[in-house]
Amino acid sequence: MQTLELAALDTILPADAFKQMSAFGALSDSFVEQVLASGELLKLAPGENLYRQGDRAECFYVILQGQMAIYQDSETGRTITHTGCAGESVGFPAMLAMRPRLLSGEAVSECIVLKITSQALARLQELDSPQFGIFFINLSRDMSRFLSYCIIRPPAASA
Repeated sequence: MQTLELAALDTILPADAFKQMSAFGALSDSFVEQVLASGELLKLAPGENLYRQGDRAECFYVILQGQMAIYQDSETGRTITHTGCAGESVGFPAMLAMRPRLLSGEAVSECIVLKITSQALARLQELDSPQFGIFFINLSRDMSRFLSYCIIRPPAASA
C-alpha cells in the first residue's frame, strides 16, 4: 500500500468526478475538498488487502478509483459479499459499531482509496454540520445498500 499526496488526485481524477460518487453526492465542492484534506490517500495494487477480518475498525474508506472485493474467509473458503467501485464507502459499519471488522477488503484492480478516521469524521461535523449531515446520509445509504447485498443477493464468488 502506498500513500499518495492529495495533489496527485488532480492527475488521476477530473474535479467533477466526485459529483458522480455516491459518498459525495449533493455535497458542496468546498466540503468535498475538506473531506479529501482530512483523509489519507492510499494506492493499492491488485490483490493487496485494505483491511482484514478481525482488525480494529478505527476508520473507513471511500473508493475513488478501481474495485474492492469485500469478503469473508471461513473454514469452507472465501465468500465475496460485494465488489465495491468508485464512490462507494467500505468499512463504515464496523467503524460506526466500534467492533472488529467482520469482513476483509482486497483490491480487485489497482485502487485509490481515501482513508477517513473516526476522529477526522468528527472534525468534519464540527466544520460544517449541515454538509456533514448530507455526507452522513450518503455513507448511511452506502451502508444500507451493502447490507442489502449481504442479505438479498447470493455471494458473487467463492474461492
